[in-house]
Amino acid sequence: MMERINWKNGTTEKKVAKFYGHGVEKFGDFHKGYLNFGLWEEGNQDYIQAAENLIHRLGELLELDQAKKLLDVACGMGAQDIYLMENFPVQDITCLDLLYEHLEYGKKRAEKSGLLDKIKFTHGTATALPFDKESFDRVLCVEGLIHFNTRNKFFEQAYDCLKEDGVLVVSDYCLNGTLSKKWQQLTVGATCKMWNIPQENVSTIEHYKKTLSDIGYKSIEIYPVGKKVIPGYFKEQNSKECLKEIEKIRGFVAGRLGHVIDHAVYRSFKFGLIDYILVKARK
Repeated sequence: MMERINWKNGTTEKKVAKFYGHGVEKFGDFHKGYLNFGLWEEGNQDYIQAAENLIHRLGELLELDQAKKLLDVACGMGAQDIYLMENFPVQDITCLDLLYEHLEYGKKRAEKSGLLDKIKFTHGTATALPFDKESFDRVLCVEGLIHFNTRNKFFEQAYDCLKEDGVLVVSDYCLNGTLSKKWQQLTVGATCKMWNIPQENVSTIEHYKKTLSDIGYKSIEIYPVGKKVIPGYFKEQNSKECLKEIEKIRGFVAGRLGHVIDHAVYRSFKFGLIDYILVKARK
């Protein structure tokens, strides 16, 4: 039985858990448990293929053929960890998420796949990782960073958890440049407010790289891939089938709010304000 943390009212953890908790008990096997935006390449129109393509690309960046212990922060429902375990020679994965219900789904999936002895689940927050220093060869985070209060604290925590020469890989969102015009500031600001994104996490690629470097990371690589991510995800999420299923799972109000956020992210991308990035850095 996992130890469960009761997040205090007013904390970022409480707000984010409430936001993503709407209808989580009805999620079942929708989208095979994946929650990421996907990497849509070579004309692919299938969400599962795109989601697993993204995880595979991140697995390659992690150099899992040389790793024994992986920490996956904001693991969601564990689908990505089962994929990594089945497709890469990683020996042990520790999964952490602030939503307890996500972890329960993850445990069930791992058990069904016969991997519960290799994939462990922990309830916690990315800004106070409950692990010893130098516990992991690799640290992964898929998209969850924008909600952390703050992203910088997570980078510091991950650095402490990594062994020497360990690798951090994340997929995340960033600004394409300075928001010099009022309408740009309002567009991004509204998206952040709806999506529970701390203002401190709004940064450019240059600032992103400097932050990692200041903490001590080296060999920092950042790949903007928004063109292969955001339009494909937006199109899939706006399909009649997906909209109907999301409303069934999350309810009308929460489902529509998610739809509005998808539009805000897509428009911000089309206006050239934001991008989606893959990041690799070494301790």
